[in-house]
Amino acid sequence: MSIQSRIGWIFLLVAASTASAADFTVTSPAVSGPPETGFDSGLVSAGRLDAQYAEKPAGPGNPKSFPLQWSNVPPGTKALALILDDPDARLVLASRGIKAPSFLHWTATDIDPSLEGLAANASVDMSSLVQGKNGAGQAGYRGPQPPADFPKNTGKRLIHIYRLALYALSSPTGLAKGYTLDDLNKAMKDKVLGVARLNISYSND
Repeated sequence: MSIQSRIGWIFLLVAASTASAADFTVTSPAVSGPPETGFDSGLVSAGRLDAQYAEKPAGPGNPKSFPLQWSNVPPGTKALALILDDPDARLVLASRGIKAPSFLHWTATDIDPSLEGLAANASVDMSSLVQGKNGAGQAGYRGPQPPADFPKNTGKRLIHIYRLALYALSSPTGLAKGYTLDDLNKAMKDKVLGVARLNISYSND
């Protein structure tokens, strides 16, 4: 993950703490089951992501992005933006010589707030969805792909939590496809009216 992404996430945490709407919520019909706890982050999920929306254990499989539903968008919202990252990837990245607090899986911005959600595979099917670069340097959705055996040779299959934040913005960001998280961070500055959150768990069992 780039330094830009790390800086961007720090700002997003600040933005989330200064702007929130109590009734603004985001859910997904692709998330079900009991809550699970991230092995490193300690975050608790709302349920587990359906496996069809994850990468294949053997390598990238171009999975569909999962569907989302939201409600009670704050008054005055002119655009929505989303960010999905994995803070439990920190130790995995460190084992590969990469120092980063999380892995970025998906960003999208300037989503029409009159919509009530995103359909499955919106990352491919929705031409108006303005998506930024993920942690692999590609614009679009990157599905969960936690190692099936981490740490190596322990046989452990550890649960990762994927944090999704949906931001209500007072005006569109105007960004073009392929922006970085840092670009999004700067474009959202002073525009955040509220944040809806959804923690999702997944592991390669």
